[in-house]
Amino acid sequence: DVRYLDRYIYNQEEFLYFDSKEGKFIPKTEFGKPAADQWNSNKEIIEDWNSRVQTICIPNYNIIHSFTADRR
Repeated sequence: DVRYLDRYIYNQEEFLYFDSKEGKFIPKTEFGKPAADQWNSNKEIIEDWNSRVQTICIPNYNIIHSFTADRR
């Protein structure tokens, strides 16, 4: 499985991340909770972020995997 993670860091501390396996934004600190709640409540935002697995991650994975697998 290909998984998309997008992490948000402020002052060298991760406060929020998006996980395509969970299908939502997950707060790591209290600072990230308001943003996670707001973004998770917007269906269009969640659909857009979840679609990135198909549009960005899998095509790039296939390119990188074919290149590295051929080098073994």
